Amino acid sequence: MFKVFITSRVLERIARDVNRPAERIGLLMGVLDDGSLWVNDIIPAGVEMSEVHCVFPPRHLAQVANDIVEGRIQGRIVGWYHSHPGHGLFLSQTDLDTHMQFHQFSPYALSLVADPKSGEFGVWNYENGLGVVQLPSNYIHII
Repeated sequence: MFKVFITSRVLERIARDVNRPAERIGLLMGVLDDGSLWVNDIIPAGVEMSEVHCVFPPRHLAQVANDIVEGRIQGRIVGWYHSHPGHGLFLSQTDLDTHMQFHQFSPYALSLVADPKSGEFGVWNYENGLGVVQLPSNYIHII
């Protein structure tokens, strides 16, 4: 496991984005530095789907990728976040599949789930031999 540093600004922006009755989704932006992952920005998808389903629009994702290549967005995609309004902190099978899509690009990929009704969030990563596991709180540092 590795340490994850998340800025309080990122958590505030996620909290504002997910504070709705429907699920929300977005990208986590950051850098890998000396074996630790630093999450310093988000890119919200800007769409609501339903209480139990959300999708990052492919056209928007392509624009984000282009903006990274062209230098208009700093950092790299280090994972994704989404909400489970009133449903708690867990990864569904769809969430696990999504996580593994991110993992194929980086073993440091994160999944962050926020429940706006409880005000809680959890962070998951893939661990060899264990699969996708929730990171213990002592591995998550809010700065």
